[in-house]
Amino acid sequence: MSIIENTQPDVSVVVPVFNTEQTLWQCLESLAEQSLRSIEVIVVIDASPDNAYLLAKRFAQQSSLAINIVRLTTNVGLAQARNIGMSHARGQYLGFLDSDDYLDSQMYLRLLNEAQQHCADWVSCGFSKFSDQGLECYAHNNISENTSVCNKLFNRSFINEHQIAFPAGELFEDEIFSYMAELFAKKIVHIDEPFYFYRHNLDGICRKPGADKTRLYARMCSIGDFMQRMEHCDLLPKAAPLCLEMLCRHAYLQLRTQVSWFDLLCYWRFTQHLIEKYDLSESYQQSKDNYFVSSFRKWQHREWALWLIRIRAGRANYAVE
Repeated sequence: MSIIENTQPDVSVVVPVFNTEQTLWQCLESLAEQSLRSIEVIVVIDASPDNAYLLAKRFAQQSSLAINIVRLTTNVGLAQARNIGMSHARGQYLGFLDSDDYLDSQMYLRLLNEAQQHCADWVSCGFSKFSDQGLECYAHNNISENTSVCNKLFNRSFINEHQIAFPAGELFEDEIFSYMAELFAKKIVHIDEPFYFYRHNLDGICRKPGADKTRLYARMCSIGDFMQRMEHCDLLPKAAPLCLEMLCRHAYLQLRTQVSWFDLLCYWRFTQHLIEKYDLSESYQQSKDNYFVSSFRKWQHREWALWLIRIRAGRANYAVE
């Protein structure tokens, strides 16, 4: 189903939908209430087993919002659903909204103004996480702490020019997309206001029993593919410090997860392998003041010490399987 204006919109927003019937209406309402009126919405129904398609169809019939509903008969996953939505976009700028989240009414107007004023390749804002326990606001400027695509607005020509897309079938699709956008961009702008509201879903795939192990090996695949892309695009000289920070940060944070000692060592040694393979150790001096880089370098050849750190972190129960 499609309700589309003939003129090119300023912003296209891709909304992938799977099993979010309970939250989809609020999500779409936050788009209809945007101060920026020149918006088109591409709702990608990813073979959702609930009534999300009927709900989206009813919303489109009642709203003046330009909505294009793309209904998939086979579930393709979040990454590919977003890619499909991007292929339908016509706007000058491109945004993403998850169907269990919502936006402040000023978000796209503010981001668009910043993008146009500064001729930015993309713009990001702060975000808030909400749940039954309350609301927490975040305003990270560093890309390693700001990897979600949903609190950003991208110049669509920039995305198309550099063929930036979501890696189909992998977790951490946001992270790969955002890092690619960071490395190709000539101009980036960030504002602190938390315009995006992210629902903290305790039942999500990354929070189920055994999810930490799933995330660990999924991250290995994603980061391995990412490093290959950096090498293929001849971006490694520019990307080396950022890649080193990313690898060390993720390795060190595994100490806090609920994975076995064997899995932890696999990831730690995998990180060492990538640093050596892509000659990232040359960036150690440049990144010496980064906490995660300095910590990884300190402990990388002292695996016995990792065991002690892990016990202090309260993960002794996950030392062995």
